[in-house]
Amino acid sequence: MRKERIPTVVLILAIVVTAYLVATQRGYTPLTGPISVVDALGRTVQVELPVNRVIITGKSAFPIISVAYMFPSVRNVLYGLDPRTASVPLFRAVDPAIDTKTLNQEIGAGSDSPNVEELAKLNPDLVIFKTAVKLQVAESLESLGISVVYVDLENLDSYLRDIRLLGKLFGDEPRANNIASYYEEKYHYVLSQTASLPQSERPKCLFLYYSTKGGTVSFNAPGPNWLQTSMIDAAGGYPLSKELGATGWNTVNFEQIAQWNPEIVFIVTYSEEPSAASVKENLLNDPLWKNIAAVKEGKVHAVPDDSHLIAIGSWDAPNSRWILGQLWMAKKIQPALFADLDLASEARLFYMNMYGLDEKQAGEIMQQITGDL
Repeated sequence: MRKERIPTVVLILAIVVTAYLVATQRGYTPLTGPISVVDALGRTVQVELPVNRVIITGKSAFPIISVAYMFPSVRNVLYGLDPRTASVPLFRAVDPAIDTKTLNQEIGAGSDSPNVEELAKLNPDLVIFKTAVKLQVAESLESLGISVVYVDLENLDSYLRDIRLLGKLFGDEPRANNIASYYEEKYHYVLSQTASLPQSERPKCLFLYYSTKGGTVSFNAPGPNWLQTSMIDAAGGYPLSKELGATGWNTVNFEQIAQWNPEIVFIVTYSEEPSAASVKENLLNDPLWKNIAAVKEGKVHAVPDDSHLIAIGSWDAPNSRWILGQLWMAKKIQPALFADLDLASEARLFYMNMYGLDEKQAGEIMQQITGDL
């Protein structure tokens, strides 16, 4: 007996209706057609929804990837990203097909001037850049009919704004609101415990990036407006980097550190060799540092890192896990106020709830975390 074939148009209609119903049950109706958004540079950009081919590349693109993968639909529409970012275990767990989406070297993935011609050949609907990428690149792509949006993702305010912007671009504003609410809730939980602390109860904290770039060892502290400085402030400490002038990394010598005499020191290296943990041990055993208050009290801490690749996984950097770093710093700086805070549990739930990992996958990421969790 011959089976009846379902007409193709009926099948397509059924798929569309099913997708619509699923979306409606989640509390929103998928948007189609053109929308107008304002990006991090204040540019008004027209984007046609739904976007089906998204590239995220250019200088410092890794924070964008880290937030984008919080949206379940992104693994289906993202097809262009930096190979270095694609090697991160967390992102590989979220997107098993990530190796098929890496961009070739001709693109200039880590550059502030990615190759426009090579990007255009990939025929994207949308390209998302960090604000570190030159505006001329966007203008050239837009002249070819390709939408370009800039995001910043450098502090709480820009995180909340850009998460909601990405929610519009990916057609999932409810998810964006949930993610933004998580960041707000955790940040304000910390502030609720520390905001009223007098200066006398705020230990002097120094955040140090130990660098061996170019074969030269240097200690660097963040500028007064950088995320690490505001994290220490929110966590109930006094960030000594407030006293520095430059907006970027400031090289500081031992004489300056000794004069400050920090009570708590946080260490990052953004590399596996040397690791933050090994630098920490060296400082604790260095006779030159023995009179520094933080060394005397054993309060030199290696910042947790879940990918050990530049700043992509370090909990102080403006990737998605900075909020875990905020909680971690609060517990290190004001242990009495945050005695009930279980960092391991917070991190495990973050990987599960924000990235959709199951308990086993989250546990595997947890096992890779280095530093003083």
